[in-house]
Amino acid sequence: MIGPLLMDVGVGTAVIDTVLIAGGALTVTVGAVATTVVLTVRRIRRSPAVTAASLRMRSLTESGPRREVVRLRLQLLQAVDGGRVAIGAADRQLGLPGDTPALFRRIQNEAAVVDQHLRVLQTEDDHDALRAALPAMRQRVTELVGLVRQLRAAVAAGLEAASDGAMAELRADVAREVNALRAGQDRLRDRDGLRSTPTWTSKGAIR
Repeated sequence: MIGPLLMDVGVGTAVIDTVLIAGGALTVTVGAVATTVVLTVRRIRRSPAVTAASLRMRSLTESGPRREVVRLRLQLLQAVDGGRVAIGAADRQLGLPGDTPALFRRIQNEAAVVDQHLRVLQTEDDHDALRAALPAMRQRVTELVGLVRQLRAAVAAGLEAASDGAMAELRADVAREVNALRAGQDRLRDRDGLRSTPTWTSKGAIR
C-alpha cells in the first residue's frame, strides 16, 4: 500500500509542478504581449502621420481661436517632420558636414516646447486670453518653419551639387565603357574575317 501511495503522491506533485510551470509560462506570455501592445500604442501615438491626421480632424471641429491653434500645431508639425525626413536622408547619403544635424535637433527641441505651449492653449476656455496669446505663438511658429526651410534649402543645394559631380563622372564612365565595347566588337569582326579586306587592282584602285 505504501508503494502505490508514494506513486500517487509523486504523480500529484508532478501534476502540480506542470500546472505551475504552465501557469508561469502563460503569465510571462500574457505579460510580453501586453508590453508589446503598450509599446505599439505609444509608437502609434507618437507617429507624426497619426498626429497630423488628428490635427486635421480637429481643425474641422474646432472654431474660433482654437482652430487657429490647431492649424499652428499642424503647420509646425508638418514643417519639422518634413525637415526630419529630408535632412535624415541627406545625412545617411552624404554624411552632412558641419553642424546641420545638431542645428536641426535644436530646432526640433524648440518646436516641441512651442507645440506643448500650443497644446495648453488648445484647452484654454477664455477666448480673450487665447486671442492675446496667439500673435506671439504665430510668430514663433513662423520663425521655426522659416528656419527649417532654410536648412532644407541648403541641404537640397548640397545634394544637387553632389549629384552634378556624380552625373559627370557617370557620363564619362558610360562613354568609356561604350567605346571599349565597340573596340572589342571590331576586334572580333577582324579575327573572324567578317570585315572585308580591301584589294588593289593593277591600276592601284581599291576594289
